[in-house]
Amino acid sequence: MRRWVSGPAQGAALALYFVLTPYVVVEKWSIATHRDHGAVLQLLLVALAGFWLAFVVQVARGVARLRHGEVVPWGGTAWLAGLIVALLTLWPPLGPPPRGARPVAHVTATARAPLRPGLPSRPTPAVGLEGLPLALAVRQRTDRLRRDRDVPAPDEVDALITATRSVDPALLGRLRHVIGDSLDGLLRVSASEPGPQRGDDGRPTVVCLVDGEDPELVSFAREGGRLRVPAQWDDDAVRERVVGLHDGGRVVCTRDDGELLHALAVRAVRHQLVVYLGDADAIEPALRASAVTLERAQPPDDLLASYEGRLVAAPTAPVTSEVVVELLRADPVVRGLAEPFSEPLRRRCIEMTTYLALHAHEPVTGERLRSRVLSRADAEASARTLMNVATAVRRSLGTDARGSRLHPVSSSGLYQTHGVTTDVGRFHHLVAEARTLSGAASRERLESALALVQGEPLACALRGFDWFLAEGHAARLQRDGEWAALAVHDAALRAGDVELAYWALERGRLLDPYSTDLAEALARVPRLRQFGGDGARTA
Repeated sequence: MRRWVSGPAQGAALALYFVLTPYVVVEKWSIATHRDHGAVLQLLLVALAGFWLAFVVQVARGVARLRHGEVVPWGGTAWLAGLIVALLTLWPPLGPPPRGARPVAHVTATARAPLRPGLPSRPTPAVGLEGLPLALAVRQRTDRLRRDRDVPAPDEVDALITATRSVDPALLGRLRHVIGDSLDGLLRVSASEPGPQRGDDGRPTVVCLVDGEDPELVSFAREGGRLRVPAQWDDDAVRERVVGLHDGGRVVCTRDDGELLHALAVRAVRHQLVVYLGDADAIEPALRASAVTLERAQPPDDLLASYEGRLVAAPTAPVTSEVVVELLRADPVVRGLAEPFSEPLRRRCIEMTTYLALHAHEPVTGERLRSRVLSRADAEASARTLMNVATAVRRSLGTDARGSRLHPVSSSGLYQTHGVTTDVGRFHHLVAEARTLSGAASRERLESALALVQGEPLACALRGFDWFLAEGHAARLQRDGEWAALAVHDAALRAGDVELAYWALERGRLLDPYSTDLAEALARVPRLRQFGGDGARTA
């Protein structure tokens, strides 16, 4: 009873304070000019006005949070904000309704309008043989915007947005899996007979579409490989057509030997490829092994000599791939959603999806989600907030052959998902496999695990995810990350691959920045070994 009585009483007192404070400040300010201690009184009035402004801001924030369906701590300010929200619902609309408008029967808190007038909210992905060329063109233009920081024209922005929304996001991922761990080669784009799906090792890859009558060909290469292109292509044609499939898509094309050496020295390993446009036999083998060189063929049919597989274009049926939560990066994201999360609930939706995906082997109670995942400032979330977030998550995760990926809540209030995975789970699985293997197989698993790390996990998550540390997920990730990085580092040094050793330790330090073992190992790695020496003499 004290709680329910204190709220209205405090709210009424605050409302009186809101009304009387401006009158007191104005009245006493005129009196203070004729008093001996007027300066002190004016200072106190300024402080009182500051408190009044802070009170107005607090009430406004309470109104905004209530309108977004969030929980506001109980008190006089919350009661006053609720009263204002209730009065706003009774306020009549300004002007007559538009002609032909229909009355709205019910509006939910998570309803959203289309992103842009005239554009469908969920466009149909491009299918058939046109899918891959369009996907590569969109990827190339997007990478160029990131690299050059140029500002396109408004009509070009609209065209790019429309093309991006029309591309199947899983198409380039399937291309990487078809390529697998091959160094270079050629793929035939076909609408039937799917080829073998090999594991993607995450290394930077450059591809280009080769103009052929039938069929269309995709040439690809990695560091140390040769990109097969038609002989009639000049340097500008190669620069315009090559596209990077790796994260960031950074591809640098050079022809001069000095530019090649400079590009190799300053490039970010595992995030950038250097393509040498000159004669591959005219440069040193060490430089040729660190870059992508060209092999020109005439006519284009000669390129079929290195054909290695087939790529199936995007099917007309909905893609049933899993939803993946990426936590091994600064800002956590969820890939493969049927539709984006509701913007007001986006952070909580990502956190709830992450928690359920990490606990996919067991159902989770609603009470645990309210108190551990959706809580804020030591106050657990309300049942209404949990219901709104769960509804938004269920709609965004979509369905597959087994039904809704977020199962309906059981009679005992349990939540469970299927078809939702995390890169953290994949990382631990690869490390566990590597512990049971030896030699090249173990090193391959560890490199694939470290390639999943794209940044310091959850570095940009300013709120939430406290449970990730409390439940021991962060400690386990640091433990496996340190072991994997040191194992790859030792194997790479024995093989003479200095850059791989550097890369492995950098990935490990992203997972555990305060590891003294990783810092000491990083200081022992020699420099410039790939150019034939530890100093700058050979380079």
